[in-house]
Amino acid sequence: MPSHRVHRLCGALVRLPEDVVAFVDKLIDSGECGAHDVGLEILTERLSERPDISAALEHGARRLLECLRRLGRLDEAHLQAAALHFLLDSADRRMESLGSWAAEADAEGFLRECIDWVEDRLRRQALSYFFGEGLGEAHTLVSYMRLLLEKHKAALAQCLEHIVLERKRKGTPPLGPGTLARLLSELCRRRGAKCLFRVGRLGKPLPAAPAAAKVYSMLKRGEAVAIESVDGKIAVTASSLKELVEKLLRG
Repeated sequence: MPSHRVHRLCGALVRLPEDVVAFVDKLIDSGECGAHDVGLEILTERLSERPDISAALEHGARRLLECLRRLGRLDEAHLQAAALHFLLDSADRRMESLGSWAAEADAEGFLRECIDWVEDRLRRQALSYFFGEGLGEAHTLVSYMRLLLEKHKAALAQCLEHIVLERKRKGTPPLGPGTLARLLSELCRRRGAKCLFRVGRLGKPLPAAPAAAKVYSMLKRGEAVAIESVDGKIAVTASSLKELVEKLLRG
């Protein structure tokens, strides 16, 4: 996640009070409302000693807004600060998967995609675990995210630059497996191909995302790759990420 320094800097850039930004950041990250990253994550309870067995308790967006209401902070400024927090966190998460290139190429488009990602995530959580409870709170947070972007496009583009710098210091490459998966999916659409791929002649068919992850890992190890759609409409070989991206873009 972005550092607190970036959160504070971005709060100032979109003209939110510093104390409000600090309060909301601490509330979301500290677990005071029941979970770290409350809002993006659902609240769960472990049902056994095994970490993979747990029950979903409450939609995170609903818990966050209830928490703000209980503390007397459910107002415009605090909702904007929460929306900003999630916009920055989602940008950082997406950059970890896609690489910094996605944000640097089109800052506004990347931020819009981040908002769509949050909206889809919160909506699926509400429908999958809580029979739709939490949809209203999710809509509120996403609406404030969209409003922030419309009002502060240039400022949020500056925020992205700071997140990119932090990501690069952490070793995040310009191009990640998520970008390869996206390029493969787009190529499937352009070619009318079935989006299942074999990596190597004997590989089992994989959807775009796991195929991209496998290809990415192989290329990072210095191995050449051959990837082909199961219907034969796409066949690409490459010995570097740069070569693969160029071929996928040309295709």
